[in-house]
Amino acid sequence: MSAVNKASSRSSAHGFSALSTSVGVALTLTILGALLALAMVVRDLRTDWLSAVQVEVALDRQDAGTAEEWESQWAEDPAVAEAHFVSSDSASAELERELGEPFMDFLGASPLPATVALTLKGDWMAEAGSAGLAEAVDRWEQIPGVARVEYPRRVLERLERGFSDWTIPSAVAALLLLALVMAQISNVVRLSVFGRRHLIRSMELVGAPRTRIRRPFLAEAMGYGVVGALLSYAAVVGMLTGLKPFLGVLQTWSAAELWPILFAQLVVGLTITGLSARWAVGRYLGASLDRLM
Repeated sequence: MSAVNKASSRSSAHGFSALSTSVGVALTLTILGALLALAMVVRDLRTDWLSAVQVEVALDRQDAGTAEEWESQWAEDPAVAEAHFVSSDSASAELERELGEPFMDFLGASPLPATVALTLKGDWMAEAGSAGLAEAVDRWEQIPGVARVEYPRRVLERLERGFSDWTIPSAVAALLLLALVMAQISNVVRLSVFGRRHLIRSMELVGAPRTRIRRPFLAEAMGYGVVGALLSYAAVVGMLTGLKPFLGVLQTWSAAELWPILFAQLVVGLTITGLSARWAVGRYLGASLDRLM
């Protein structure tokens, strides 16, 4: 009866160790997932902000042309998602509504030129940035009939500078946190193996090959990595779901955007747990009795 109780006690202890190890791996992988999610959110925010930049092309009064002509002018441009022609009369009528003053009655002619409002492609803006837009603006100003091209240059450059200034510090902080994540996972697995160091030595003393001794520990540790990755992925998804009402970029996210997070968590979890278990088991193979105490 006592042998049954001891076996049950060992089984319960091992079950608790497995649970605590999986939770420990999950907690550390959650940090990795949160870092990746943060990087993806910042990337999408940058794309969203840059694509919101409005470019206004003012046309010569003598050569305004038709809406179809000017809108087709930018139809094939790789930077432009949409071009909308605004006639001089439409612009003046809109300004009258905003000011509440019928200035056209005493001016007799529209003081505003015809314009083309350009909406830029988000992917193009994210890749080209302010420098690429400046080159595109120089090209557009050479088009016959274009008087000038206006866009918030200073705001865009300030926004780009802000992202650039934070890139290196953020990358260093991310690398440090990633190193801490790996070290923490390694410690959790090593503690799990430490509790069964006498079993490892006993298996070696009865003649079991070292590869066969390592195999169950590696499989068990990598199983902790898989379970921990799935738990941490669920935690990250829950966190992003809670942030959806506050971050507009998350509204368009689907499973396709989240796959890289799960993939990274699985790869890191399996790699670190497997290597840590192999190293931890190797410490007790051929170890003397005083080292096992």
